[in-house]
Amino acid sequence: MASLTYGVTGANGFVGSRIARELGQHGVVRDLTRHSQYRFALGEPIDASILKGVDVLVHCAWDFSPKSWPDIKRVNVDSSLALFDAACDAGVTRVIFISSMSAFAGTKSKYGRAKLAVEKHAAKHHPEVVIVRPGLVYDRDAGGIVGAMRGVMGRLPLVPLIGGSQKFYTCHADDLAKAVLEMSTGPVPDHPVIAAEPAARSFKEILTTMASVSGRKPRFVPIPHQLAYGGLRVLEALHVPVKLRSDSIVGLVNNDQAPRFGGLQTRFREFSHEALLGTSGG
Repeated sequence: MASLTYGVTGANGFVGSRIARELGQHGVVRDLTRHSQYRFALGEPIDASILKGVDVLVHCAWDFSPKSWPDIKRVNVDSSLALFDAACDAGVTRVIFISSMSAFAGTKSKYGRAKLAVEKHAAKHHPEVVIVRPGLVYDRDAGGIVGAMRGVMGRLPLVPLIGGSQKFYTCHADDLAKAVLEMSTGPVPDHPVIAAEPAARSFKEILTTMASVSGRKPRFVPIPHQLAYGGLRVLEALHVPVKLRSDSIVGLVNNDQAPRFGGLQTRFREFSHEALLGTSGG
């Protein structure tokens, strides 16, 4: 089988870099980023020539700087759909959209709504698009909300525990990369594919396991999600840089509690001390 050429948007980010690394072991990877030879930036016009010769496009890029819905839609949703159109025109045979488990019917976060909007349009107009919904993506150098919470636990003697009894699904970054490789060939699933360990975990369990990597036994302080949300909104209004966004709080307390698993052969490792350290295989 001839090796494929993969185009990866957001290849310099946490998730995109892990995916690009895995794909690079099986084919040629073309970084589609703001500062690469094949320039791509959300919110800017797309030069379709950057996709010429690409067999599989993996769209990981997402811009978290817009805060209002009109700006989120313009920068992330509209740009993603324009990218899919350009991929179709360039002859790309498969597109893999890295969505989120925050994208589900009834989602309340802007992030989830935006991801879901891209999914719905893709399902209607681009049958070659594979939609992958990862859980909470982590590894020993995790970014995103996992990285933000790890930073909080490293600085504070008491760890805020936000929300109630919600359950979460985790996804090791290397396992996600293997799942993307799997989805780059074969039939296109007729539904979003959940990429996560099927065992649900509480937020407290996840934080406790993360703290164990540093040899800590955290003391938790329950924080009403309304208080956490309001505090972050004030900091955002004052333009105080914070790693955790107020919209992330909305996603934490309103997440998909009944995801539809299936459609992947990739095995997702158990979330554990060893998995965080990278000493357990996938």
